[in-house]
Amino acid sequence: MVLSLFRQVAKVSLWLILLIAIIWTCPVKCGGANNCVTTCQSTQGVWDVVLNGHVVLRIRCPNGGISPAERASYVVERLKEALETASAEDIKPAVIKGSFAVVIGQRHIVTVDAGNAEANNSSCYELALKWTNNMRRALGGSPVSSCDSGHLVSLDVIHPYEVSVARASWYGGRWNGRLTANGEIYDEMSLTAAHRSLPFGSIVRVTNLLSGKQVVVRINNRGPYIAGREIDLSRAAAEAIDLIRSGVEDVAIEVIGSCR
Repeated sequence: MVLSLFRQVAKVSLWLILLIAIIWTCPVKCGGANNCVTTCQSTQGVWDVVLNGHVVLRIRCPNGGISPAERASYVVERLKEALETASAEDIKPAVIKGSFAVVIGQRHIVTVDAGNAEANNSSCYELALKWTNNMRRALGGSPVSSCDSGHLVSLDVIHPYEVSVARASWYGGRWNGRLTANGEIYDEMSLTAAHRSLPFGSIVRVTNLLSGKQVVVRINNRGPYIAGREIDLSRAAAEAIDLIRSGVEDVAIEVIGSCR
């Protein structure tokens, strides 16, 4: 009888200790419209960001010299400030300075690093989309799909060209040495590309959505003329983002400058 009572007291004490630990490591911070954001240490060195009771992202790795705990805290502060005026529809995956991230309007919330993506068995783009939709659902919004036009945005693009997700291919071989549409001689080992409508001289950053590898090219030709493809890279550009073997890949295309 005494032993049984002792076990019950010990069990209750253990639960109280766990509850106190959770409360201690999960400071609650509420934003606008009664949205509450918390950060909790789920396991050793791993921190969750919780929005309205839903785990929306998990920080496993340091980045830029900032620990997972510090990164989670920064995300909480950014979410709290952004949600004072924003809604679920403003949350989107983005490309910022060459990295995939999540933004709310023009506010940078969190960068997706390769370590976290690898831990989730996904690409950085896929994880950015997942975190975006976790946040949107936690606010009662609808998720976005990779098939939705304009679902991926960029804070680096030149107006009016937004980032687009499209199929990229490459060309070379018998085309090497021929005239391009802007009058240059095509060199397959230069970092150039063909596009159907972008102005000649546009400086475009192309990101392989699967590998995350990037290349910056200059538009100097027209094409491709195969349905479903938006940009034709030079051989050198294709090699830079691991496009040679597959021939066609999904990419993000951003116009980030012009040399006209």
